[in-house]
Amino acid sequence: MKRHGSLYEKVTNYQNLQLSHINARKGKGHYLEVKRVNTDTEKMLRSLQESLIDQTFHTAKYATKRIYEPKERLIYKLPYYPDRIVHHAVMNVIQPIWDKVFIQDLYSAIPGKGLHQGSFRLRQFLKDKDTTRFCLKFDIQKYYPSIDHDILLDLIQRKIKCRKTLWLLEDIVRSAGGSKNAPIGNYLSQYFGNIYLNWFDHWIKEDLGRKHYIRYCDDGIILGSSRQELNGLCDQVNEYLKDRLDLTLNKKTMVIEVDKTGIDFLGYKTYRNYVLLRKSSARKLKKKIRYIEANAGKMQPSSIISSVMSYLGWLKHCDCHHLSSKYIYENNALRTIMDGAAEMTGIANPLNKCIDKLK
Repeated sequence: MKRHGSLYEKVTNYQNLQLSHINARKGKGHYLEVKRVNTDTEKMLRSLQESLIDQTFHTAKYATKRIYEPKERLIYKLPYYPDRIVHHAVMNVIQPIWDKVFIQDLYSAIPGKGLHQGSFRLRQFLKDKDTTRFCLKFDIQKYYPSIDHDILLDLIQRKIKCRKTLWLLEDIVRSAGGSKNAPIGNYLSQYFGNIYLNWFDHWIKEDLGRKHYIRYCDDGIILGSSRQELNGLCDQVNEYLKDRLDLTLNKKTMVIEVDKTGIDFLGYKTYRNYVLLRKSSARKLKKKIRYIEANAGKMQPSSIISSVMSYLGWLKHCDCHHLSSKYIYENNALRTIMDGAAEMTGIANPLNKCIDKLK
C-alpha cells in the first residue's frame, strides 16, 4: 500500500489556508471571532501559517455541552476559530488520499455520498431476494468516545509517512485528552471514524466476501440468506472489533428477517417494494408542522422555510404520499405561512415550486 509523504507543505500553503478559512466560516459569518478574522484576514492567516511551519501550533482546549437528542451526547466545540481553519486545511490534503482507500459502500463524510445514497444502495441490494432474506444490523457501543488514539494513529500511518503531517494529526487526535475519544463536533472526527473502521470494512467485503454490506459511521448492515449464517458472522464481527480495535457491539445489534420487519436504517424503514420514513422522524415532522402553525409569528421566516424544506428533502426519497399531502402539500394553513415567510425574505415560496412539479 502506497504511503504518502511531502504533505505538510500542502497543508501549510497560504492558498490552502485561504480556502480553508472560506470553508470554515460558511454559516458562521455572524460569529464575533470570524468577524475579527475577516477584518484582517491576511495578517491572521500569515500568523497561523507561521505557527504551523515552526510547529508551535497546538489545538486549543474544547468547550463542551451535553445534548439529549436522540440520546445523551457530549459535544465538543473549538472556541478558537483558527483551529477550525487548520482542520479544514488538513482535510483538504488528506481526504483525496483516503477517499480512494475506502470501500464503495461507506456513505458517511464522503463527497457525493450521504444518507440518501446509502438508502438507495440498500434498495438495490434488496432486489437480490434469495441472498438478502436476513439482515445483521449492528451498532458500535459509544463509538467515537471509544476510538483509541494509539490505534488510530497507527492506522493513519499506513497511508501517511510525512512526519510533520503526522505530528499535526497527532496533536489533533490527542487534543481532547486521555487515551481514547474522537470528539463529537470536531470537524475531523467523523473522518477519523471512517479511517478507524476502514480495514474492518475491507475485511468484511474481501476476506469474508460479503458484497451486501453498507456502513454509515458506526452503524452497519450485512445481508445474508439465513439467520444462522448471520448469527455466526456477528460473532466474528464482535471478535474482530474487540481484538483489533478495542470496540464492542451495542446491545441493539440484531439479526432480523427482512420480509417480516423491513430494515430501519439511515432514517428510513426499507422494505423490498417500498420505503417509509422512520416512525420517530414522522413524529418529529408532525410536531414541527404543528409548532410552526401555532408559532409562525414568533419565528424567523428563514427558519420556517428551512424547516419545512428540510422535511420535504426526506419525504421525496420515500413512499410517504399520505403523510406529505396531509401535513405539507394540502395543508392550506402552512402554505399561507410559507407565502408570508417567502415574501418577508424576498424569495419565491419553494413549497409552491414543489407542488407545481407534482402537477
